[in-house]
Amino acid sequence: MTEIPLYQQIVQRLKQQIASGELKSGDQVPTEAVLSEQFGVSRITSKRALTELENEGLIYRVRGKGSFVRERETRAGSRSSSNTDSGASTIGSDLLLLLPFSHNPGLGDYEQGMHHYLDAAGHTLHIQANSPGSQRRLLEQALLRPHQGLIFYPLEGHADLDLLYQYALREIPVVLMDKHLEGLPFPAVVSDNQGGGYEAALHLIRHGHRKIAFLSWAQSATVYTVRERYWGYLKAMHEHQLTGTASVEVSRLSTEQPEHSIQACYMQTIQMLREQGVTAIVASNDLEAIECIRAAQSLGLSVPDDLSIIGFDNIQMAEYITPGLTTVAQDFARIGYLAAELLVRQIRQPHQPQPSAVVPVQLIERGSVKTLQS
Repeated sequence: MTEIPLYQQIVQRLKQQIASGELKSGDQVPTEAVLSEQFGVSRITSKRALTELENEGLIYRVRGKGSFVRERETRAGSRSSSNTDSGASTIGSDLLLLLPFSHNPGLGDYEQGMHHYLDAAGHTLHIQANSPGSQRRLLEQALLRPHQGLIFYPLEGHADLDLLYQYALREIPVVLMDKHLEGLPFPAVVSDNQGGGYEAALHLIRHGHRKIAFLSWAQSATVYTVRERYWGYLKAMHEHQLTGTASVEVSRLSTEQPEHSIQACYMQTIQMLREQGVTAIVASNDLEAIECIRAAQSLGLSVPDDLSIIGFDNIQMAEYITPGLTTVAQDFARIGYLAAELLVRQIRQPHQPQPSAVVPVQLIERGSVKTLQS
């Protein structure tokens, strides 16, 4: 018999309490810390349970206050499409997905999750590959086509906001993936990036590392996912009274010395960090982590003996590089499923606000982290 995952045990217990009336509408749900203590699990496990309940429409969160049980009528309405006036007329309608990196096999799981939901809902999904050079053109073209709604993975957080606002003005249903766009009224489905950055740093701390750097090619302040992962890293460092090394932006070195290759920039970065006594790196994604491993090896350093490295995304290459990359896995299929579900809800319930969703992440341990002796 397959053992029920720990977070699902918490989910089932809270569902029982809600169904029995032990937790009534408006009641506050136990916090992550309380659930962690009650069930003997980590904070990320209890957080994953609460996120699952939120995604199912059973609870809602209030920033700074906690999680609360939704009204019974709201829960029923959020899960049903048969009570709407417009639902019947939209069955069979076309939806559009603008997704970058279509060549990346890992991101194909987005599409798998979407089709899993949309096939049963009776919608057809049209997919177009997005790129920095084509994003604006594709958004312009989509405005002129009779699609019922759009699932959009923005490449840059601040690009083409004028066009996207046209979708809002025309009341075209839109769901964002991977990032929120501040000021636009579109729900988003994102991974728990901050929780992942926190768990990555915490994993290194638990393995004896104290000088840990956060490394990114992008500017942490301007890219939503990088910023969230960086904040999670800083939170873990703060909780353990460690000084976080300022976010290292490799692109800045590349700009200052454009004649240098990307590999040379990473080698220079690692040399600088080693001079500062850094023993471990949290990279903002797997590709950057892999570049770090290659750069370290080019300098004659051993990963993990001389330098431990953690990535983010769990792309296929992370498993096959030597050493295997410890990383934070995103559930791309779940993100795609929830994005499709949110879009259909918008189409069928056009005047009911749809909440954004946060999808839990999971730390995958491989060979790129060494335990330091205290």
